[in-house]
Amino acid sequence: MQNTANTALTLFCPRKSCKCYQSTENKITKDGVYITKSDFEPRQMFYCNGGKHRFSETGYSDLFGKHGSFKEYEQTAKLNSYGLGTDAIADVLQKDRRTIEQWQKAIGQKGQQFHLFLCFTIGLTIIFLQMDELWSYLKNKSQQLWVFIALESTTKFWIGFELGSRTTYTANRLVKGIKKLGKWGKDNILKVATDKLAAYKNALTLCLKFLMLTCKLLSAE
Repeated sequence: MQNTANTALTLFCPRKSCKCYQSTENKITKDGVYITKSDFEPRQMFYCNGGKHRFSETGYSDLFGKHGSFKEYEQTAKLNSYGLGTDAIADVLQKDRRTIEQWQKAIGQKGQQFHLFLCFTIGLTIIFLQMDELWSYLKNKSQQLWVFIALESTTKFWIGFELGSRTTYTANRLVKGIKKLGKWGKDNILKVATDKLAAYKNALTLCLKFLMLTCKLLSAE
């Protein structure tokens, strides 16, 4: 009989002030449930045996301490992914704009943390990268915003992105983020396909001097 994969999550203490913070050897046990005025869905309480304190399941989220229900957080994330702006989401959920902004920021941070966790867990070996940028604007076209993106060329797995101007400064931030993720190729050669924007070559030369770089410049056409 084929063994089934163990998908159980290891619980840890999320309280940074605790001496057992994020320790996987510390015992965490369930300790009752509670409800809030904004959310009638029961929330789980836990007990940290090492630190001798209780904490809520919301402690595992960047949304901890922010008013609202899990359903509203989920709705905010969905509406945001559908392209609705902050004001529109606030109108749909009948919330203050500043509340929605808090939720959006927290959801974004949690998404970034999950992406990094996924990258480290699967053990990326980065050999061939594809870098490109997209143009947009804030409020009007005079306020340009560029999105620099890095993908693994073969699988199109999203490696990272940065927002900013179309300059080496933004490309530097993108490449620095990539450096933290790699297991690099065994032969220490990284191939990079770009649209010939000089910012990529400048950033790679500055940040990846320890690698032998093979930069394959592709036309944007």
